[in-house]
Amino acid sequence: MHPSQTRRYDIQALRALAVGLVFAYHLWPSRLPGGFIGVDVFFVISGFLITGMLVREAEATGSIRVVAFWLRRARRLLPAALIVLAVAAVATLALAPANLWPQFLREILASTFYVQNWLLVSDSVDYLAANNAASPVQHFWTLSAEEQFYAVTPLVLLASVLLARLLGPGPGRRRRALLVGVALVTVISFAVSVWLTAVSPPQAYFATVTRAWEFGLGALLVFLPAPASSLHANAAVAAGIAGIVTSAFLLSGGTPFPGWIAAWPVVSAAAAIWGGSALGRRGLRLARLPPIQLTGDVSYSIYLWHWPLIIFGAYLLDRPLGVVEKVVVVAATFVLATISTRYIEDPIRHGRVRFFGGTSSPRILVPSAIGMALVVLIAGSGLLASESRRAASAQRVAQVTATEPDCLGAMAIWNAAACSATPPSSNVVPDPAEAPNDSWNLPECWATVESSELHVCSFGPADATVRLAAIGDSHSNSLLVAYRAVAEANHWRVDVAGHNGCYWTTAVQRKPVQAMVDACEAWKRNLEAWLDGQPPYAAILVTFAREGAETIAPDPRHEDQVTVDGLLGAWGPQMSRGSTIVAIRDNPAMEADVVTCVVRHVATANTTCARPEREAVRSPDPLVEAVQRADRARLIDLTSIYCPQHLCLTIIGGVVIYADRAHVTSTWAASLGPILTNQIAGALAAITP
Repeated sequence: MHPSQTRRYDIQALRALAVGLVFAYHLWPSRLPGGFIGVDVFFVISGFLITGMLVREAEATGSIRVVAFWLRRARRLLPAALIVLAVAAVATLALAPANLWPQFLREILASTFYVQNWLLVSDSVDYLAANNAASPVQHFWTLSAEEQFYAVTPLVLLASVLLARLLGPGPGRRRRALLVGVALVTVISFAVSVWLTAVSPPQAYFATVTRAWEFGLGALLVFLPAPASSLHANAAVAAGIAGIVTSAFLLSGGTPFPGWIAAWPVVSAAAAIWGGSALGRRGLRLARLPPIQLTGDVSYSIYLWHWPLIIFGAYLLDRPLGVVEKVVVVAATFVLATISTRYIEDPIRHGRVRFFGGTSSPRILVPSAIGMALVVLIAGSGLLASESRRAASAQRVAQVTATEPDCLGAMAIWNAAACSATPPSSNVVPDPAEAPNDSWNLPECWATVESSELHVCSFGPADATVRLAAIGDSHSNSLLVAYRAVAEANHWRVDVAGHNGCYWTTAVQRKPVQAMVDACEAWKRNLEAWLDGQPPYAAILVTFAREGAETIAPDPRHEDQVTVDGLLGAWGPQMSRGSTIVAIRDNPAMEADVVTCVVRHVATANTTCARPEREAVRSPDPLVEAVQRADRARLIDLTSIYCPQHLCLTIIGGVVIYADRAHVTSTWAASLGPILTNQIAGALAAITP
């Protein structure tokens, strides 16, 4: 079944449905939790149309002009995309908080070269990037996957044609070779999709290899005969549309995707296309309605423009979009999409615009290169400005910490009486926009998410008479500079061992994928062996993220008890050797956008961005209960430092506390050094030898 070279009203209607689902999902995700499957519908449509075009060429000429195909795709897709990217880059610098510039501009650059999906794959497994804000070009991951499909598909089909030519002449052999090539890629991709979705859902969602089968299923339609009757055609279309719509309502962001479940919307889209090929004029009556056809015609531009308008609209208003603003976004998107299609895409695609004296496809390369260079220039300038701001912030931090240590950060609360007369600094440190980068991190001190290797770093003299260990997850790692201060102030030895998202317990932690569970369990076994091989420590400092403490329990109602038992089970052997467990209660957890809030409202951050203690501090806290049940354990609870008068602040003593919603800045951690020294010494003294 070749896609018709005449207008396919049904496919335009399917495009309208797909972009409508995506748009509605982005505006009202709770109302249409599976609207993201509109993207999968687009993938099937692209696979069908593009493969049909290439197969027709291969059957007619015995070859495929790969470069000519790529140039036609460039004429169709690049002009509008580059304009949106340039606008997004300018709007980022004008409207987005400065702390988000590096992420947003980096994604704009990745989108310019159509590798955005692979950047998101990388960030999805980067612990420190896992909570990145939604960027104005995040939706370009789908366009990147499509471009990669366009890059590879003609090569696969051309290789199939050449192989058929080697096996002997005949159009039937050539068609079978094309079918085998497409089917092989589709089957392999589907298998990889099912496997990777089970192993690592974040990677699977964005990876081209897990999405290729969706294009491939659309491509396989090219080789199918049309429905035998209008009854079959209507049934296929009805079943397909019903499958797409129901999946949009019944799937959600919590569904492991794509994997096997993606077959629901993908097969449904394929059924609708297959049936639509045999529908007569009467069967297409609804699809031919002008509003539906217009939406299908401008669907590419709708997809390009709608997401930046949603993102920047919220930054412009400094609040989430309300109903009225969402309606305005819908209207603005359709206006921009219509203008973009009519005055940019169509004139260039149909050759009505001349490039340097001609209209041929190769001439699109020069203006496209200029457009790419413009985007790179804008984004690069913003990144350079960010680097300059980062250097200035680091210099300011060094200057302030060297000259104002006694009332800086946490010390302003600890020494409240002495510091009450100290005039506040006019500038907080670090620069709020650079708070996410204010970290002092040593790779040798901790293991990454899927690593089981034990890394241990040390502070203080090797022959110190008092030896401490510090064990925990990334929240312990964020206190490295404080551990160093403790070691230097007392001439103690502090050995630090950490793991991303994994803490010291005999309980099994819940993780998104089994590989992370296995790595955490193996790391803990290595940790136990290492501890057993060391002389007993005077104290072992433990801390971990409250929100990362979830453990696997037979009954979810007993999870806290399993967590407490796991802590006591891990501590017990070392306490029996004479070590004191000093548990540092986790810092409060703030709202997800706390850094952005501080950047935008630095003067009023402690009212605008603060969070009540009852919301920010977990209660009951398994760590506190475990300490209460252990004879040789003591608790250091700094909640009153973070939350004076039961309000958890974002700036104290001229220091920005949070690098993200749950991790503290190194400048803040450094100010905790004298306090931790005092508290640890008190805990050691309280334990009778």
